[in-house]
Amino acid sequence: MMMYCFENDSFFSPDGDSSLPQLLFVCKTEGEESAIPRVMHKHNERLELMFIVRGSGDYIIGDRTYMAQQGDILVFDAGVVHDERPHLSEDSLIYSCGIKNLRLSDLPENSLTSSQQAAVVSSGLQCDNLKSMFDILAHQCSQKEANYGAVSQHLLSAIVVLCKNLFDAQHQLMNTPEMSLGLRIKAFIDEHYMENISLDSITDEVGMNRFYLSHSFKKFAGYSPKQYLIRRRVGEAQSLLLATSHSVSDIACMVGYDNVNNFHKIFKQVVGMPPSQYKHIWGGDANPEAAEISRIP
Repeated sequence: MMMYCFENDSFFSPDGDSSLPQLLFVCKTEGEESAIPRVMHKHNERLELMFIVRGSGDYIIGDRTYMAQQGDILVFDAGVVHDERPHLSEDSLIYSCGIKNLRLSDLPENSLTSSQQAAVVSSGLQCDNLKSMFDILAHQCSQKEANYGAVSQHLLSAIVVLCKNLFDAQHQLMNTPEMSLGLRIKAFIDEHYMENISLDSITDEVGMNRFYLSHSFKKFAGYSPKQYLIRRRVGEAQSLLLATSHSVSDIACMVGYDNVNNFHKIFKQVVGMPPSQYKHIWGGDANPEAAEISRIP
């Protein structure tokens, strides 16, 4: 797996319009390279957009913590401290791009969201469209075909508008009954995922029938309650495998599994490899392949 990054501070719009957002770089990371963590940092001169085509990770953006998943868009506005911890997976695919000169009404320069908005949103029905646009954007910057600057500029503008619409639509939904229920279910799972909880215990907590609860939460989170519980447990297991010396069987118990064989099976289904291999690869001596960097003249 290779990582491709295309960067240049002097990429200007083809028409010389200084009011348009300016692309600084677009980065495509796949497989194990996508799991390289970036600890607490910020960018004062630009914002970054990240699109998780496949994969997942834990992110701290501003004062909030997010468990991002496949299809999610993340925004790191200028000046906002953030911490990136993607989960290691052979199947992951993540796009990101750096942008400056973004000026939206009622927002600071190089900001896509307000401080009241969440910094992560599901792409939903726009997932395939966004993937196509990022695919073309990366291809254009890599191959430098005729008029690639103009194509890249218009693609960037479309990506920004599409993402802005998704973040704004999510913000408007935050106070709806469906969103409130989804947040309650998520909070309960996040607090009790290491315990022996089930769909019945969740329905008892929120006072809702099983069918409506499952339907509402999947609409909210993109996963059923059971799927979200599994991913939450596996995500914590990944962190424990990398940060502690606990055995796999101990970690299985710590994240809510009393059957280590069942834990092995579920971990491999989610991550793409068994937990022992995950720990070995991350702690191995092999260096990641060098990034291929193509400069925009």
